[in-house]
Amino acid sequence: MRSKSRSMFMMMLLGVALVEGTALAETSWEPARKSLEGSASIQSWTEELATGEGTGELVRTREGLLFEPYAVMRRAEGLRRLTGLYTFPAHELEQTVDTIRPLLRARTSLGMGVEVDVRVRMANGAWSEWRTSSEGEAVRLPRAGTEVQVRLALLADDHGRGPLVHEVKLEGTLEGGPTGEFTTQATPLTYRIFATREGLVGGTTANGHIIKSYDRFVALPSRRALASNGGSEYQVKVCYSKTSKCTTTSVWDVGPWNTKDDYWNPSSIREMWQDLPQGKPEAQAAYQDGYNGGYDQFGRRPATPAGIDLADGTFWTDLGMSNNDWVDVTYLWTSGGGSTGLVIDSNNANNDTTQGYIQMSSNWFLGSSSGYYGNNYYYATTQAISDPAVFYFYLSAPATKTIDAWWVAGTNRSLEAPFIITNASGTNLATVKVNQQLNGSQWNTLGTWSFPAGWNKVQLSRWAPSGYVVIADAIQVR
Repeated sequence: MRSKSRSMFMMMLLGVALVEGTALAETSWEPARKSLEGSASIQSWTEELATGEGTGELVRTREGLLFEPYAVMRRAEGLRRLTGLYTFPAHELEQTVDTIRPLLRARTSLGMGVEVDVRVRMANGAWSEWRTSSEGEAVRLPRAGTEVQVRLALLADDHGRGPLVHEVKLEGTLEGGPTGEFTTQATPLTYRIFATREGLVGGTTANGHIIKSYDRFVALPSRRALASNGGSEYQVKVCYSKTSKCTTTSVWDVGPWNTKDDYWNPSSIREMWQDLPQGKPEAQAAYQDGYNGGYDQFGRRPATPAGIDLADGTFWTDLGMSNNDWVDVTYLWTSGGGSTGLVIDSNNANNDTTQGYIQMSSNWFLGSSSGYYGNNYYYATTQAISDPAVFYFYLSAPATKTIDAWWVAGTNRSLEAPFIITNASGTNLATVKVNQQLNGSQWNTLGTWSFPAGWNKVQLSRWAPSGYVVIADAIQVR
């Protein structure tokens, strides 16, 4: 970061107390005022501690937000430090910013820590990756924007005791010039990565999700691409050549082995181990080549070269894997078009049915060709009959929303598959005909419309030239 935009911080000891023989220090991250002289206008705000969401180890007290880890289920490789994440609602600023400065008041002791993750909404509606500030450093965002989101990462000491956060303030400025980060690709990046099964049913992922039997998600060894609980902001497409199966799912956990290894990024962006080739996880380099002395981030010898963990449903059911093995992973957000909204899948087991669900007649049949969203899709033959697959989505207030659709492409797909956009009042807003022989296994934008509050819907009709099938896989509302 240029010296012009670098903000200097100093830690101020406000008081010291003794708790169980450990010195606790009240600390504050405050910027040196003169370092801001000449910068663009500063926009300041304070996050309300009561409005965020986190896991059960984060407790709201009269003094602030306390991290108290308990009953943490660890992976086989273990976790060196326990981390609790607490995410605040997105914040809309009046002016564009590209730099965020956190100003915290917290109580910590030796071995504890507080980091601040920040991301920005891009022009196409997708979120950038998260960027992290520790010890009061300013964060240069991957892109300039007006909508930002803040997440706290609270780190416990070796005894499982965590910090207490009293106050979270932020300052946003527009420093200008290129950020040098997050260069999007024409097509998303794909690498061959060793995958292991996560398991841990009943445990909690890094984003707070309780792991179910045959669950569907993945873990990557960096918080930079960690989606919200139940969210789909960062997704991967995983393909297993031995079964010729692929699946698309979200990143809900951090691991294996490392926690700051965004190996899919180029060296100019990669958080650690910038000398490794892009696409090569540090655990793989340590395991195969003796990189870093053969150790991971925490001084352990990796037992596998794994760069991704797969939940049981993804591992066994969707990909048909029986052992840990090499897979091809596509990091879908690296094209700048990651999923950002409410996704309604063709399988209602994957939906929050209070927000969205699908209905269809028995004339629709389950399909399993590779490239589907979630774990399957439905298809039906085209003929002069509507008989639609209906994706319902609920809005608590009127809003303008963009609708995307996902399908599996093929030569027998309809060239004019009709998506009918219908609002909660029953008015058909548009019929969008798409060629489902093209642009498969990705989000395709149907259009943007204004919807009233209530249950709106997207209908995929069968009424199209005969001799083909239409594919009902998933829609996204953003």
